[in-house]
Amino acid sequence: MTRAVAEGLSKEHQQLIIDYLEEKQELLTDYLQVFEFYVENNQQWLIQRQEVPNRETTIFVQLEEAEPIERTVWVMDQGSEGVIILFPEDY
Repeated sequence: MTRAVAEGLSKEHQQLIIDYLEEKQELLTDYLQVFEFYVENNQQWLIQRQEVPNRETTIFVQLEEAEPIERTVWVMDQGSEGVIILFPEDY
C-alpha cells in the first residue's frame, strides 16, 4: 500500500478492499483490479472491474464509521511480492 493510500483512504475503505480481494481471489485474475467508490443517495457504492477477462461488479457498501467517498483505487499484482494498493495518480 502506498503512503498516499495509507494516509488518504480510511481504514474502513482499506479493509473493504483487502477483504474483497481475499473473498473473490479466484475471480480476480487480471494483474490490475480497479475499485471505483462512488456516492449515491448519501450511500457508499463500489464498482469493481478488471479487463482480462472483462468483469464488472457493483456492490452496496455498508460503512460503519467512514464517510462515503468518490475515489478510484487500483490494486496491482506484483507477482511473488504480493499486491500494491495505490491511487491512479501515484502510478
